[in-house]
Amino acid sequence: MGRTEMVETFGERIRKLYEEKQGQVGADAMNMFVRMVMLQIVDTQWKDHLYALDHLKEGIGLRGYGQRDPLVEYKKESFNMFQALMDRIDEEMLRWIYLAQPMRGDEGGGPPAPSPRPVSVAREEAPVPEPRPVREPELAFAGARTRPRNLTFNDPGAVLSGSGSALGGVTAAEPAEARGGMDGSVQTVRREGKKVGRNDPCPCGSGRKYKKCHGA
Repeated sequence: MGRTEMVETFGERIRKLYEEKQGQVGADAMNMFVRMVMLQIVDTQWKDHLYALDHLKEGIGLRGYGQRDPLVEYKKESFNMFQALMDRIDEEMLRWIYLAQPMRGDEGGGPPAPSPRPVSVAREEAPVPEPRPVREPELAFAGARTRPRNLTFNDPGAVLSGSGSALGGVTAAEPAEARGGMDGSVQTVRREGKKVGRNDPCPCGSGRKYKKCHGA
């Protein structure tokens, strides 16, 4: 059997096997499966091809040491790599298509999974703290805790007395200075002795003028 006869014989068997698979799953489903396999394989193999070209670019310059043109060598290597890419795509497509087995309807579908029961999660409420009793001293101002014994007013005759006042029965005492000022007469302070002039000698005995010593 020659090469041509072998190609025709194997080609006929392959086409017959493809038609059998197509008859089991239907023409539309088979065509969809072939398209999906083709897109996935082409995408994966093309990415690997680009990575291989990047590695080839990194090391192709070393061939210049062997008296070879790196550009020519890169064209040759990249062409051979592209041919290998096409062969891998054809091989992977045939392997995926013809090794795939159609799944029957009773095999693919099993008993329906039971629906999960709703799980009630008890919410833990945070404990509410009991209200703390508030004492009267805590509501007062800090300055009201220490009450002054005596209060001084501008009017010496104003005296607060009695328990019904807003100050809680605190009596304001009159200042002694105010009482003295009201009872006695106003006294005039007079200077005793002669007034020292600015150009007179300073009374301290320094010999300097008063304006340049203590009068400065």
